[in-house]
Amino acid sequence: MKFGDNLEDSTYEPWKDNYVQYNALKKQLEQGLNGPNGWTERDEGIFGQTLDSDLTKIYSFVNSKFEELQERTTKAELRVATFQEAYNQKALDSLTAAISEITDEVNQLSKYCRTNYAGFLKIVKKHDKNVPYKLRPVFMVQLKSRAFYNVNFDSLVVRLSKLYHTIGAESMAFGTPITPSTLTGMINQQGLDRRSFKFWVHPDNVMEVKTTVLKHLPVILYTPRGPGPNNSESLDPSLSSVYLDNSSFDLYNTKLERKEGAQAIRLRWYGSPSNNEIFIERKIHHEINKLGEYHDRFSIKEKYVDAFLKGTYTLDRQVAKLKEQGVKSPAEIEQFQELVKDVQKSIVDMKLRPILRTIYNRTAFQIPGDNRVRLSLDTDLCMIREDNLDGVTRSGNHWRRMDVEYPIGTKTTHEQDMTRFNYAILEVKLELPPNKATPAWVEELMHSHLVESAESFSKYVHGVAVLLESHVALLPFWLAQLEKDSGRTPDAMRGQLSHDTPSISRAHSTAEIESINSRRSSVVSRAESEHGPALSKGKNRSMDVVVDNNYGGPYGTAPRPGSSRASSIKKGFGFKGLGGVFKMSKGKDSRETSPLLGPTQVDDAVPQIRIIPPKPKKVVGVLKVEAKVFFANERTFLKWMNFAVLLGTLGVGLFNAGDNIGRFAGILLAITALLTLVYSIWLYERRLTMLRNKDPGPYDEPVMPTLMCVCLLTAISLNFYLKSTVKSKP
Repeated sequence: MKFGDNLEDSTYEPWKDNYVQYNALKKQLEQGLNGPNGWTERDEGIFGQTLDSDLTKIYSFVNSKFEELQERTTKAELRVATFQEAYNQKALDSLTAAISEITDEVNQLSKYCRTNYAGFLKIVKKHDKNVPYKLRPVFMVQLKSRAFYNVNFDSLVVRLSKLYHTIGAESMAFGTPITPSTLTGMINQQGLDRRSFKFWVHPDNVMEVKTTVLKHLPVILYTPRGPGPNNSESLDPSLSSVYLDNSSFDLYNTKLERKEGAQAIRLRWYGSPSNNEIFIERKIHHEINKLGEYHDRFSIKEKYVDAFLKGTYTLDRQVAKLKEQGVKSPAEIEQFQELVKDVQKSIVDMKLRPILRTIYNRTAFQIPGDNRVRLSLDTDLCMIREDNLDGVTRSGNHWRRMDVEYPIGTKTTHEQDMTRFNYAILEVKLELPPNKATPAWVEELMHSHLVESAESFSKYVHGVAVLLESHVALLPFWLAQLEKDSGRTPDAMRGQLSHDTPSISRAHSTAEIESINSRRSSVVSRAESEHGPALSKGKNRSMDVVVDNNYGGPYGTAPRPGSSRASSIKKGFGFKGLGGVFKMSKGKDSRETSPLLGPTQVDDAVPQIRIIPPKPKKVVGVLKVEAKVFFANERTFLKWMNFAVLLGTLGVGLFNAGDNIGRFAGILLAITALLTLVYSIWLYERRLTMLRNKDPGPYDEPVMPTLMCVCLLTAISLNFYLKSTVKSKP
């Protein structure tokens, strides 16, 4: 679908006159280019005025509409305050409808900003592609000065959330204050069914997900300790974590393999790096008891973190203070002390060091004190290297690097050490009694087009796989899906990722999504019992489990006819001896893997599980060109020159000092040397261009070495033949 058609589909009818005139600008561009004089300065001026007029119009509309929504929210808050004194069902229904209308318009305004922002970039790109005048540099300055796309809706979301849950949540009567004591006795703490699900959310659908959830759950505000206002306008929603690992990436490998007891240790803080309270957290994976993960943490002051990681500082003083205060029982204090010692011992014994930092903005939804349904939505996820590998000092001897500035901008000085995740991450956590069904609105959200299931996704695993690919032997299976979905397709615009990729999408019930975990575990356990412990040793010590909707997908099988994958296979040169010098062979797709261990019958709607053999091939992502590659190209060029000079010297010597036969052989050698020099220059420039463009290759060059061998063989053979046939004089 073209962007013009997509713009029409995305247009909110009441605001249709306030959108960017994309089709009119496109028509204006075509008419000017097809005119008798081509694109003139007059056409450029008219086009620029129209574009600037649209930008001003949209900027003013967004500001006025946002102020209007704030005023309407304030009026709704005043009406809610009066309802605390006098309850009226009819008026309550009217107020609820008004709040819902505001919520819908907040969602529409967010979509409006994204759609118009994309429209401006599209039309400017089309202009610069077809017109000799370059408009983008100037327009981006104007766009930045009227940044309508940077409106922060978080404060409105928090206020609307408070309105919904002040007038009464679904399961609670009107006006009931939501406190932990209110929920006492509502939940049976014993025998709870704990489940957790992760989803990817397209940026275009983030606000719709927020406005959908806030109608059922209130927004939780993280209130850091210390002086200062703690409200929706002043709080920083950013959340940062520094993950620890060793040079062998043991924690990464065990987490990727989903081994029983696999742990992740991280240091977390809320808001800016100036926050003095640091939480040291440990997550332990448990597959057997279906609890998913145990999550423990304790706080420490920032100035003691380095000493704690080295093992020279303990929390004995804090333990003594807890005993003096008497707030916690002796059993709780002993458990806390054991946790601290266990975590510190793991850090020291395993030689854990900072490896990766994740930074994102979190919006959490939960009724305070009620753990039955909890949702968190993480947006603007950035992952930054913290390691000191590759001979580069990043964090140094400190537990985190200090050159990261908050908030993270679109361009930073350490861009080469950072990767951004294109999607938001929604996590749904349920703690329900065994016979209690999942709330209908949660089921509807999890199976809607707004989200895509990503049950095994890990921020730390993804960051290491992308930024430290050369240091690890295994990569997560979801990289193939992200590689395929990197294009902004019409489906992706609507939040629908490709359905022919290995993912769990559109299961018909929570039970079907949950069954994936148990089926994956049974397959891995069965494979380990069949192949023995050898699978867990050495470099290729694990198997990766892939969940696929269609048997015969992109792993180890032929692509379907007419598919984009089949049409994108490149042909490369392949040579087999002298007989195949000019014979071309088809190249293999970079994503192809080894054959599967066995066929699988698709007998139901649940995605089928297949096992990638113990030695998986890596997924080819964006090529990272290091400086040493350019030096290698130069060294290859110098080797070619060295050979050409040697060959030319031999040819000139034979030509000057030899007889007629020697002169003939010298001419052949000299011509070969000249061709080698010209070819080496061409090959150097060609490879240099490919490296600058990050072309994945191929970089091998089997043609010229073969021709050089043929020329040398011909010259030497002719020299011997002619010498042997000439009769010597008596």
